[in-house]
Formats: sequence, structure tokens, C-alpha cells
Amino acid sequence: MRALVPALVAALLSTPAFAASQGDWFASLYTGEGVELRNDERIFALFAIFNAMGFDQGPVTRKEPIPKVVYHPVRQAVRGRVIGGDPEVRKAADAFFEAHQVPLRRYLSYVVGTAQPPFAAGAKSKDLQDLKGFEAVLQKAWIGWKLDELMGQVQADYRKSLKAYLPVLDGPLTKARKSLKASDKEEALLVVNLLDAQDTVRAVSGENGEAFLIVGPSDKPNVEGLVREYARLTIEPQVAKKIAGWAGGAQVLREAQLAGANEQSVQEYATALLTMALAMRSMDATDAAYDAAQSRGYFGLKSVAKMFEDGKPVEGWVIDAMQKVETSRPGPKK
Repeated sequence: MRALVPALVAALLSTPAFAASQGDWFASLYTGEGVELRNDERIFALFAIFNAMGFDQGPVTRKEPIPKVVYHPVRQAVRGRVIGGDPEVRKAADAFFEAHQVPLRRYLSYVVGTAQPPFAAGAKSKDLQDLKGFEAVLQKAWIGWKLDELMGQVQADYRKSLKAYLPVLDGPLTKARKSLKASDKEEALLVVNLLDAQDTVRAVSGENGEAFLIVGPSDKPNVEGLVREYARLTIEPQVAKKIAGWAGGAQVLREAQLAGANEQSVQEYATALLTMALAMRSMDATDAAYDAAQSRGYFGLKSVAKMFEDGKPVEGWVIDAMQKVETSRPGPKK
């Protein structure tokens, strides 16, 4: 990735048609390596709908007599507006969700390929056409809930969150890209989403191959989570091709879960190990950080991290890495 050329910025600024087609792009910030940090009206609209429809994930500070979930102030304000807003929007969303019961990440993939407001066209990717028509729900929410006005009211909060990533993103992300042999043409784009749960990071690929790195609210920049999600886009499909060959995977997963790991399948756990190892390597993690991860059920990360040094595709050595994980776990070795 290269720094943005000032002359190009000036040219773009003088092109109203471009601004209209790209949404609120003028609010973008750029790191020294040219990574764009921005808000995104499409993601704002999607998560406004999710929150209105019952998405309430977040830190729970009280369990009894009923759970108390803590939201970022922006999310709290938006929830108040949309939950009490035009009920026809919720009816349209509910009908669509009922007919299209697919994971949240798939909706996110569709939305980042959708045209900016007024959402005149949906994503073009053939793999996402099962969600064709969702752009009409986005449009209904945008107009019915006056999301343009609402987003304008919280721009300062979004920009504050964006600025926090400016001085800390380039180093770790550049190291991760180098380890994964990412092409300069494969751009990364950071989007802040204050309507998501605390410390959440989600990554999806755009229709032009760019990586959308969507970060939720956090007390400090969640760089490790961001790098992990960026790495997942490359590593997850490679793990899927090879993980069936890990004979000891089920046993290691059980032991990891007992130690605190959250993953529910061997494939998820292997992907988590690899992405975590790469993120920690990219951030020059201390031995204490590796030890802490080990105690939480993520075994052998330091050994796995070293395997990224050769720059070879993960699918070529994923089973070797998992064998290192097996021999690094506490207790009897098999």
C-alpha cells in the first residue's frame, strides 16, 4: 500500500459526482501507508436495523434479576431512536430476515457491495444474490428513520474513534500483510461501527477484493483484534482445505475449551490459533502475552508464530503447526 498522492486528493475533491457516488468519503482519514479510515452509511444503516430488531450483544454488568447490557453512548442513542421509530421499517426487516435466515457476516458482505444511499442497487457478486432486495430494506430504514440526520449527529464520535487508529495501525497491519504475501492491490479499509458490541471486529471482502475491517467501540484501539480478522480472510479458507488431516484436533479442542477457549469446532479453533499467532507476531508480543494466551487454551502460539517467517501459504504447513500445538499443550502428550 502506498501513501495517497496529494494531487489525486485535490482532483477528487473537485469532482462532485464522485463524492455523490461514494457517500461520505470526505470524512476519510489516511494512514502513512495509505490505509483508508472512514465511516460507512451502509454499515450504519445495517446495524441500526439489527439493533431495532433485537441485536443486543454487549458487556453484561448484571445478570439478575434481568441482564443489564452496556452500550456505547452512540449505540444507546441510536437504539432509542430506531426502536421507537417507524414500525413499518421493522416489519419490512422482519419479513426479509424471516425469508433469509443466514449469518450476520453474510448480510455484512452484501451491504458493503451495495450502492451508497439511497441504495439504488444491491451487491453484484453472484455468491450474494440470495440476499438480493435487501437494499430496499436499507432504503426504507434510511428514509423512515431519517438515518442521514442521525448519523450526522454522531459524526464527531465516529471521527474521534477513527483518529485513535491513525498512529497505531500501519506497523502491525504492514507486518501481517507481509507475512501473508498480500498484494499491494489488495487494499484494506478500516470502518468504525459504534453500533456493534464492545471490542468486536468483523472483516469481510468487498467486491473488488478489498478487506473491510469493521471495528466496534473499544476503550483503546483494538489492533490485535483487527489484525486477527484481517488474517482470517486469508487463513480461514486455507485451514478449511486441510484441517480434516489433524487427527488429534478433537482432543486438543476439548482441552482448550476446558482452559477457556471459546471456539466450538476444530476448524474454528485452528483458525483462531493461526490468526492469533500472526497478530501477536505482528505486534511483537511479549513472552508474558504468549503465556497468558496459553493459559486460556491457545497452546503453542509462539511456535506457530515463527512458522510465518518463511512466508509460505498456510495450507502448506497448517497440519505441522497443529502438531506443534499438540506437543505444546499442558498435560500428557500423545
